[in-house]
Amino acid sequence: MAAPRLLLLALALTAACWAGRADGHGVHPLSRIAIHCARVALDASSAVRASPKLLGSRGEDTAWVTVDFHVPHASDGDWIGVFSPAKFNASTCPGSHGSGPGPVICSAPVKYQFANYSSGYAQSGKGTLKFQLINQRQDFSFGLFTGGLSNPILVAVSNKIAFVNPKAPVYPRLALGKTWNEMTVTWASGYAISEAYPFVEWGMKGSRPGRAPAGTVTFGRESLCGEPASTVGWRDPGFIHTAFLKNLSAEKEYYYKIGHMLHNGKVIRGKLNFFTAPPCPGQKSLQRVVIFGDMGKATTIIIALNIIIKKFST
Repeated sequence: MAAPRLLLLALALTAACWAGRADGHGVHPLSRIAIHCARVALDASSAVRASPKLLGSRGEDTAWVTVDFHVPHASDGDWIGVFSPAKFNASTCPGSHGSGPGPVICSAPVKYQFANYSSGYAQSGKGTLKFQLINQRQDFSFGLFTGGLSNPILVAVSNKIAFVNPKAPVYPRLALGKTWNEMTVTWASGYAISEAYPFVEWGMKGSRPGRAPAGTVTFGRESLCGEPASTVGWRDPGFIHTAFLKNLSAEKEYYYKIGHMLHNGKVIRGKLNFFTAPPCPGQKSLQRVVIFGDMGKATTIIIALNIIIKKFST
């Protein structure tokens, strides 16, 4: 039993380290960036480059990106920010045409890392970092900043990178419907209802599939309560689709794929997934319940490690 406990302890300590970086003891790390105060001072002697340029070539919705960078004079306040959409200059500010007073960057980064996380950066001014990105319906670019988080100065911008199909249907979520034998499937994509017909292709395991139509909704800046959600924190949510799978048989296994049919007849499908229908009301059966709080938004590894450390501490 000693070895498993030591492994759990090691994972918990790792998680504590990551969690400290991730949530800042209750303060969201991205909220520490004063992006509305950022200045632009592009420096020809500084550079940042991201690779590969094309992500998800095999249908993946998650990918690791390598970012190489260098500056003439390294400091502890240098950091790399990930921006999506890739264009994040003043022309993207609400009501702005890229001139006149006001902020020069109106889009907060979706994540960041300090440059000195790269070994040897402080001495050489050169570094390499890896970022895990998920398909978020837009392209990406990386900004190299000096001046720390409170006084950021943009000195270099990378090339653009993107997933093969940024609009692809991704991240299906299941929820019980209004009746015990109904399942709700919700997902996100970049396809408006005017572009493509959303559906779920599904059936009992071993049977031919049918299709359930899906509704489509979205929301804009005006739907939010105010700053910073409607300003530097705003990011287009894409389109949210919901379909209802009805008349399920109790405790039977079903398969499903989310998808969209374009006007030209081409069909874009998501990954194959499975679920087991719930038992009939009153039926004697074993039920397992998982209860968790709001885990927020983070990379897969941060969420997993936070789960480990909380489990270890209870």
